Amino acid sequence: MPLTIEHRLREAGVERVMLPMGKANPDLQHVNAWRIGPSVLVDTGKDDADTRNAWQQAGGLGGITDIVCTHGHPDHIGLAHHFEAAYGARIQATTLELDAVRLGFNRAPDAKAGLRRKFLLDMGGLRSGASPTTPLGGSPTRPPVAPLTLEDGDRLAFEGGAWRVQLGGGHSPRPALFINDAHDLVITGDQILPDTAPYVGVSFGAPDADPMSDMIAFLNAWTHVNADCIALPGHGAPFTDPGRRARAHLASYERRLARVWAAAERPLTCADLLPSLFRVSAGSPVLDIHYTMAAALLNHLVAADKMQRWRDADGPLLYQQR
Repeated sequence: MPLTIEHRLREAGVERVMLPMGKANPDLQHVNAWRIGPSVLVDTGKDDADTRNAWQQAGGLGGITDIVCTHGHPDHIGLAHHFEAAYGARIQATTLELDAVRLGFNRAPDAKAGLRRKFLLDMGGLRSGASPTTPLGGSPTRPPVAPLTLEDGDRLAFEGGAWRVQLGGGHSPRPALFINDAHDLVITGDQILPDTAPYVGVSFGAPDADPMSDMIAFLNAWTHVNADCIALPGHGAPFTDPGRRARAHLASYERRLARVWAAAERPLTCADLLPSLFRVSAGSPVLDIHYTMAAALLNHLVAADKMQRWRDADGPLLYQQR
């Protein structure tokens, strides 16, 4: 009789810790941290009072010597700096993720506001009638002081077995996945999720980037993974057959790209696209991530030579099918 997911995690010495997400994103109620044996933690949760209280209720982090982070988003690396200072934990993440955290923390508020305004101007978000938008909120993540860097192919010798590092892309600059071949486990972070497809969006500092290409390339490499493999995601419960989820994510992105292309039969701005992409009424309030997600889809179609892009006379970028 096959072992349950819970039994296999117990055999590997892996424990799920569910941490609160707060009200910033109502679609995500929890973020996962994964404890490996008594001394290793994967991801930390957000740096806020609710998360710190959750860790206290879970018994704190006594005995933790190593914290490895899947990526640099605040809900995954937010408390790394605190655990480094309070417990002397060694922090590890990829170079590009750490660079992004440092950049976000050190950039002056006026500079951040300027990049955001320039992005929204280019996307048509400041035109009359466009959907008003607000950030998700939260303070910049404080970076750890002396982190170590993870590289593709690194082998991390933790209690209970070795974990192999594989780098991903698309959801963030260069996330890390952690693979335990002996127990057929993979900690996926936000690269493969049990339900909705992972967020893929541009940043205000790199509005012309094509992160969707990185995500699609990553998912294509995971479509035929062993169906018995257990994925330990950044959000939601563990699940088997991550290849099936990878295929579902690819299909979801293809549907979104098709909707974007169909909507651009005539010239439009990114703001004009939001109602058909997210099924919101024209002019209805949205979040910044709606604009950054739409821009990533448009950029991917431009890079694939399926969409043309030019600047309108009054400033915003216009897009149309090729």
